[in-house]
Amino acid sequence: MVATAHTLHARIAHADVLVDERRTLYRLAADLFAPGAELSDNLADHPIVRYEIGRALAGAGDLDLARVHEAAGLRVRDAGVPVAADRRSGALLEAPLRIIAPPGASIEPLTEADGERFEAAFEVVAEGIRLFRTLAPATADDLLAHVSMLAVLKRETSDGVVSASSRYVPGIVLIDEPALPVEVAEALVHEGAHEKFFDLAITREFLDGHAEDVEFFETSWSHARWPLEQTFAAWHAYSCLAQFADACAGVELGPDSLLPKARERAAEIGDWLLAHEQDLRPDARWLLRAIAGEPEPVPSAVDGHVAEIRVDDRFRVRPGVRYRRAASGRVVAGRTTRPPEIFWLNGDTGPVLGQLPHDGGAVAFEDIVMGAIGTWTADAETTARRSKAALASLLAGSIVERVS
Repeated sequence: MVATAHTLHARIAHADVLVDERRTLYRLAADLFAPGAELSDNLADHPIVRYEIGRALAGAGDLDLARVHEAAGLRVRDAGVPVAADRRSGALLEAPLRIIAPPGASIEPLTEADGERFEAAFEVVAEGIRLFRTLAPATADDLLAHVSMLAVLKRETSDGVVSASSRYVPGIVLIDEPALPVEVAEALVHEGAHEKFFDLAITREFLDGHAEDVEFFETSWSHARWPLEQTFAAWHAYSCLAQFADACAGVELGPDSLLPKARERAAEIGDWLLAHEQDLRPDARWLLRAIAGEPEPVPSAVDGHVAEIRVDDRFRVRPGVRYRRAASGRVVAGRTTRPPEIFWLNGDTGPVLGQLPHDGGAVAFEDIVMGAIGTWTADAETTARRSKAALASLLAGSIVERVS
């Protein structure tokens, strides 16, 4: 029997671990633009804050802290997920509304300015979230952890958008004005799966720059052509929907439901991905095979570098390099170039880097080894070998330097 998606997600990282690692990355990114800036959990989770940081990382200008704090003031109502209610939502959520709008459409959100119409939609949303948690509680816990905000779209302006999300504005789910709670539940599985994928993609080994250059997938049902990232995201969403469909047996579905088609489409996309798995990074390949019922061992992240490290060497973090450690112990590092570079450190490199002070102070190799012995619970010889390999990788990546 194939394990459920939420069980397999947890083998990569539990939802709370993944969310903390994502927050750590965004905090580091903010610090690269505004040294000393410290994002609260609410700010680090906010879709527009993440959009603004993403724009800055893409080289579209510096981080506008005034815009960040303006967006954070958007009023929400709690329906089990924060729902955008602010009368200014149209302006403050301009980016996701523009990105998901079909050509020629100008989508508007429902807000408290719409009075009873908003209140009625809000109640359907709240009931839909309760239904999701009732039908598939483990899936709800797994996916909703990655949904920071939901916005309801005015039906007369949505031009057929049933639900949507965007990797450019991660964390927000947009749904058409719902008639049935099950429509909300299905939309949150579909878009929550995308949000889960967005967090996996920026914290784990899923795709790299090569993904933009590989063959496109063409769907049999609409003949749309998708790049690899969109193809993987669609397969992941359909796989989650297929499992949710089993939980919805006997439930009357909405007219636009994808649940009856989900398993067939997941299989079609999955077969194509398996034939192109050489274009995926290790964690994506593992998840693909595991959901397909063909698991392979989770790849080892042990670093194999060999180095000429002397016992009297001293090391420090190079100028312009910053790093942060997540609660899981993983370390994300960045360079204050324009635009900045951000990357996760694998294997032993993170723990070793974490022993070097942020202020550029130097640490002797023997002290690094002593600190690592406590972390790795290994003997001195093994710890020295692993420390040398990690330092070699950090030197090769221009993250640390020797101090004479």
